[in-house]
Amino acid sequence: MTKLRMAVVGVGSLGQHHAAKLSAFEDVDLVGVVDPGESQGRTVAERVGTDWFRDVDSLPADIHAVVVATPTRFHLDAATHFLTQGIPTFVEKPLASTLSDAEKLVRLADRHNCILQVGHIERFNPAFDAARELCGTPLYIRCQRVSPYTFRSTDIGVVHDLMIHDIDLVLDLTGQMPTSVEAFGAVGIGPHEDMAVARLKMPSGTFVDITSSRMCPAAERTMVIWGTEGCVEVDLQSRQVHHWAPKGQFASNPQLVHALIAATSDPRTLKDRVFGEWIEVQTITASSDDAMSLELRDFIDSVRSEGSPRVSGREGVAAMQVAEQVLSSLRLWSYQTSALAAQTKRAA
Repeated sequence: MTKLRMAVVGVGSLGQHHAAKLSAFEDVDLVGVVDPGESQGRTVAERVGTDWFRDVDSLPADIHAVVVATPTRFHLDAATHFLTQGIPTFVEKPLASTLSDAEKLVRLADRHNCILQVGHIERFNPAFDAARELCGTPLYIRCQRVSPYTFRSTDIGVVHDLMIHDIDLVLDLTGQMPTSVEAFGAVGIGPHEDMAVARLKMPSGTFVDITSSRMCPAAERTMVIWGTEGCVEVDLQSRQVHHWAPKGQFASNPQLVHALIAATSDPRTLKDRVFGEWIEVQTITASSDDAMSLELRDFIDSVRSEGSPRVSGREGVAAMQVAEQVLSSLRLWSYQTSALAAQTKRAA
C-alpha cells in the first residue's frame, strides 16, 4: 500500500498530538510539520522524525492530505491554502472563527470536490458510541464539560472551546437543529466567556441542558441521556457507561407500586429492592481505544476511499450555527466589572 503523505500545520497543544499519532501509522508518511515558531516546530519535528517548515508555502508539493491544528483565527487561511489545491483537509474544531468563515470553507471544499473533516473528537469516544446504542430515542439530555483554566485557546470563549463538543454530540444524537436556545454565561479570567449554560429545545420536544466551564478545580466530561430505552449516564473520561430501565411488570404496569406498598408493613424496606429487582442496571466499561487515533484513521480511510468522513464540514458548520445561537442569547455576567454585560453579538 502506498503511504499517504501528510503534514500537520500548527504544532501547539493539539497539533503535536496529531503529529505523534500520524507518525505512528504504518500507512502514513508524515513529511513535515508547520509552525512559525522555530524552536517549537523543530522540537516536535525531531520528536516525531520529520522535517520542520516555517510556513505552508514551504511544504513539498506532493502532499496527499493535511491536518490543520493552528489557533482558530488561522483556520480559514490555512485550510483555504490546501482546499484550493484539492488537498483533503482535517481542521480542528471549531471549523473557523466565525460562522461565515466556516461556510466559506465548506463551499470551497464542495467547489474543489475535496474532503473536509472537522475535529469533533468526542464523536469517536467509544463511551459515546455505547451510550447511543443504549438510550433509544433521546427525550432529555444533560451535558457537563468543565475544566481548570488551561491558558490555551484563549482566542475563543468556552462556547467554542468546550461547549461545541457537546453541541455536536447532541446534534448527532437527535438529528435535529434546535428551535429555541437560552443561555447564561460569565467572564472570569480572560476576555471571553469562561462559563456558559445553555438550554436547547429540539423540534421533537427533546430538551437539552449543557454546562461548560473552564473555571472549575477539576475536569469532568459527562452526559445523562433519558431516552425511550431508559437512562444512560456516561463518563467520557473514564469511559464508564451506566444504563438502567424498568423491567418486568414495572415496565408495563405503573400501578404495581401501589400493590407492593399495600402488601408491605414498612414501605421503606422496598427501596433496597428497586435497583436490580425492578430496575435493571447495566454497567459497561467502553473500549480504551484512543479517540484521536480513531478520528485520524477515519480521515485517512476517507481520503483513500474518497468517501465521506464521520464528521463532515457541514456538520462542523451545524455545530457552529448552534454555538452562535448560544452566544447571541447569552446573558453575560462579568466578574471583572461585577455587572451584566449586553448580550454577546456575533457576526453571522
